[in-house]
Amino acid sequence: MIDDVESKFVVLTTNRSGSVWVMSTLNSLPNVTAQGELFLPRARVSERRWDSDFARPRFIETKPEGLSFRPFSVFSYLNALYRTPGAVGFKLMYVQLGCYPEILAYLMRHHIRVVHLVRRNHLDVVLSYAVKAKIGQAHLLVGPSAPDDIRVELDTENLIRQLEWLKKQQSIARKLLSWCRMPHLEVAYEDLLRDQAHFRLIWDFLSIRPEEHVPRSNVAKIRWGGHRDVISNYEEVKEALAHSKFAGLLE
Repeated sequence: MIDDVESKFVVLTTNRSGSVWVMSTLNSLPNVTAQGELFLPRARVSERRWDSDFARPRFIETKPEGLSFRPFSVFSYLNALYRTPGAVGFKLMYVQLGCYPEILAYLMRHHIRVVHLVRRNHLDVVLSYAVKAKIGQAHLLVGPSAPDDIRVELDTENLIRQLEWLKKQQSIARKLLSWCRMPHLEVAYEDLLRDQAHFRLIWDFLSIRPEEHVPRSNVAKIRWGGHRDVISNYEEVKEALAHSKFAGLLE
């Protein structure tokens, strides 16, 4: 049985939601261990990452003790993770929960707290994917400068479908958390970025007491320009969204 369940958590989210920044910020607090995507279905790469100094082997990289088949291997893996002293959690993507539905049963059984991290502006998610593809990097550590004058072209033919899918995923996650009656808190990346005082909602929810410690991420922001500065086919995007419910997402 896991002790001190209030200090055990998972951050449920999707790609390009600012989750690496959030996890690295959490990890900077005393007695908090915030792991990355432990259920990403590939081995870690050797290049330097934000979590290189403390990352646990991913589930796919482990040889579970005892019963080696699911769901018991997943339960054993999570038991080992949550035996870590202090507040400990990991990042779980929507798609990974779909691939490992037994995780949901585990979270419910052990009353693991769920921080549901969302990004309200789905257009920014699509744009983030495009920037990642353009520069060939998902994240930058503090120190190296982001490339100047990043400009990308968005696929206007599929843009509405992409935005609809992102919105649907978020809605399904909300309904699932509500239906399961799990202890959860929804926080928006935009709020955290605008004012880091919003992190105190997470501290309170997870019963973390940072005292006067100022959380600092080791991840740098890649894109600073507005939509007009970064989207090379801005006018086409504006026209594509003009008569849709997503028109307000464009700056």
